[in-house]
Amino acid sequence: MTKTTNVIVFICVWFAVSCHATDPASQFILIGSTPGDSTIKSALSIPHKTQVDFIKWRLELRERQTFLMNIHYGESQPNTLGFLGDGERLTVQGTYSVVEGQSPNEFREVYQFNSNNLADNLIMVKVTENLFHFLDGQNHLMVGNGGWSYMLSREDPIENTSLLISSAVSDESTPLVFVGRTPCQEFALEHPEMNVSPACFKLKWKLVLNRDPLTNLPSTCVMRKIVDNQPREVTGRWTILRGAISDPESIIYQIDFDEPGESISLLAGDDNILFFLDKNDKPFVGNQDFSFVLNRDL
Repeated sequence: MTKTTNVIVFICVWFAVSCHATDPASQFILIGSTPGDSTIKSALSIPHKTQVDFIKWRLELRERQTFLMNIHYGESQPNTLGFLGDGERLTVQGTYSVVEGQSPNEFREVYQFNSNNLADNLIMVKVTENLFHFLDGQNHLMVGNGGWSYMLSREDPIENTSLLISSAVSDESTPLVFVGRTPCQEFALEHPEMNVSPACFKLKWKLVLNRDPLTNLPSTCVMRKIVDNQPREVTGRWTILRGAISDPESIIYQIDFDEPGESISLLAGDDNILFFLDKNDKPFVGNQDFSFVLNRDL
């Protein structure tokens, strides 16, 4: 075989491999736990009568825009992170597509998951490279409850955490009440004043935001936390910061407590969803059990 032939063969092989190569950044795993309400059960073809308190997700985004979804669901086993009778399991494979500019929020990247095993497409918006939030049929952020939120987190977080959604807030009613549960240790690292025990794995939250009855501007607030099964309640004031992070349309609710302690910052996704921010104004990344989200108590 001549040198020219060798070169030609090499080029052909190189192109063949390149054409089938995939970007490692497009392959990752999302984990988390969400509620199991009727909307999500319908999409997953879970019978309506099935008791589903929450769903544990492991969603692998693979090459050629394919996915493998493993979910574990059922009735919650009290005082544990598991299910009565170990619950039920479901595996779904399919493809996904990425679209841009979805109303009403003009999301930058929306992921649509399709499979013959799904009754309806599952839709998620990329909040950051590390966080994905489920959308409802009208492309609104799905609202969770006091136990779980509709957020999945990247199993192996990366550094690129630029915000990819804008705040869509219009409701100025009072009071605004938000609830949720978040991981404990990750948050406590930035808030040592909480004095959590090494065994603490979740924090329970209830946030009440009040407005001045004359000006309708943010005024007082009450934050109730359950830490190590002990309720703690603090009062303070809240303010609205606009364009404080990378997106000029972002809206942050800053909570300042009356008692000595550090402020808490929350990014408003919309009227119903708040994301906890760390000291660098980046959304916290959750784990397989809880996300750093507060849901409107509707």
